[in-house]
Amino acid sequence: MTHNPIGVSFVIPVLNGRRTLRSALDAVLGQRDGRPFEIIVVDDGSTDGSLALLQEREGAGQLKLIHGPGIGTAAAINAGIREASHPIVCQVDQDVIVHAGWLTSLASRFADPDIAAAQGQYVVAGGAGFWARAMGRDLEHRYFRMGGGDADHVCTGNTAYRATALHSVDLLDERLGYGYDNDLSYRLAARGHRLVYCPDALSTHHWREEFGTYLRQQFGVGYGRLDVVARHPLRVRGDDVSGAVMMLHGPAMLLAWLLMSTAAVAAAAGLPWRASAESALLLIAVLAGERAVAGVAAWIRTKDGAALGFPVAHLARDCAWAVAIVLWGARLITRQRPAPSHSMPRRSVVAPHAAARAARHGIRRGSLLVVVPAFNEASNLPRVVSDVRRALPEADVLIVNDGSSDATESLLPSLGVPWLTMSQRVGVGGAVRTGIRYAARRGYRYVVRVDGDAQHRACDIGRLLVPVLSGHADAAIGSRFLARGSGGGLRRMSQLALAGLLTLLTGRRVTDPTSGFWLFGPRALALLARHHPGGYAEPELVLLLSRNGVRVVEVPIRMRPRLAGRTSLTAPRALIALARTVLALIVVPFRGTVEGEPGD
Repeated sequence: MTHNPIGVSFVIPVLNGRRTLRSALDAVLGQRDGRPFEIIVVDDGSTDGSLALLQEREGAGQLKLIHGPGIGTAAAINAGIREASHPIVCQVDQDVIVHAGWLTSLASRFADPDIAAAQGQYVVAGGAGFWARAMGRDLEHRYFRMGGGDADHVCTGNTAYRATALHSVDLLDERLGYGYDNDLSYRLAARGHRLVYCPDALSTHHWREEFGTYLRQQFGVGYGRLDVVARHPLRVRGDDVSGAVMMLHGPAMLLAWLLMSTAAVAAAAGLPWRASAESALLLIAVLAGERAVAGVAAWIRTKDGAALGFPVAHLARDCAWAVAIVLWGARLITRQRPAPSHSMPRRSVVAPHAAARAARHGIRRGSLLVVVPAFNEASNLPRVVSDVRRALPEADVLIVNDGSSDATESLLPSLGVPWLTMSQRVGVGGAVRTGIRYAARRGYRYVVRVDGDAQHRACDIGRLLVPVLSGHADAAIGSRFLARGSGGGLRRMSQLALAGLLTLLTGRRVTDPTSGFWLFGPRALALLARHHPGGYAEPELVLLLSRNGVRVVEVPIRMRPRLAGRTSLTAPRALIALARTVLALIVVPFRGTVEGEPGD
């Protein structure tokens, strides 16, 4: 161990993983060895009690919990990677139990600056059933043949990555289901990064036990591999983990099916059929024989009788792969858009996640504008723009440069989105008002206000859309405190005072009166295009909308830590906002109905 050990962020995606989740978390906590260390868990819509367990662990200070976008495992992992604050990111799955020394072994490999990823070795859980053991022993056997050292593919779920290398290739491809780790490995290798396999870093994988789940998973693996080969045609020959022979199994089984079908049709028509049938049986025998040889070798090494079942397990797998080839080809011919769920279907999600996704998909291009007020946020704006584009490609983005004195002005042309620059600083309220007027002139129906500090997550925009699109509200506030503890400090005490005052004035609960994350629907925009408050406007805005009959709701969100710059809402300014809100009791106008054109 060096005197300054490199910091590590564990990223664990979770979807209905309660069966093994507690053990997985305890094993990761046991990896602490004195280095800077954090655990980021991304719950992607669990319905089995996993979320409650995670919230309990978060309350105990053991981990940081964030909500995934609900579109697939790759996107959930990416969400965790973006939150990671340390140079090494260890990605561990919910059904993987890392052994003692796992982290120390893998982290030591990063002393070599060329290494971008280091994977540990999977071992089979004791007491696992036949299908789980057959799958696990097969993978063990393939890795045993690799030995240790350099590899051209490492699996997520049991691997440590260099964070800079991940960001250099734009993280995982969120369009992929199974196979996203293959794709990532190939892209890392193409950039000149080294990948290594470390057999001394052990972890237990709890494979799926039932025959049906085994077949579903193998279908997904086969389908996902086709998506990957479509992106990397030279990988049709496989890689160190799944070589050319393994890659041929699925097409060979499909050919055997075609030959058998040809024989059946020929026999029914009174034509010669024996040659086709015999060729099909010969192909199947060759596939079974190849796996039998591997099974005997694995049995000699492990003494596990499940290895002798390789021929049965793999013939079933080959059939699943053949089905995957047929469906993948059909979707290609009919030009269906690829989706992670094609190979990795999601069984269930909680209603808020599903509703948020539906809301995002319900937005038409040209109807939603994301307004980003920015004062000296040059370091954060690229992340804000890329986050919105990734989460909501249908939305347009407008940056309002509020008289910045840093490099914001020179950065804006490179971001690829429209921008407006104020000749002098007008405050966040004035900047947002400018953005709303821009939206009104161009016919946008919805406006999202997102701060330029990259602390808000664009995937939460869907949460704010739900109550507005469903007609339950005219505007929504992203609240940091609706479902969490409030913390302390002078700034938070000022916020609590503001929240209490606004709760009394509006007759509804307000928990986050200084939130910089808002969504305005048509009725709210009709008022705010003329009457949005200036300065530090959020508390006044709550009061203005309430007094004019505009329905406002709060929606729980999660915040990222600020990576660069500093907040403009200091404790003194929060106190000033409190004073302004008291003054607003007298001067905040009542505009009457907002159905028509508002007055001046």
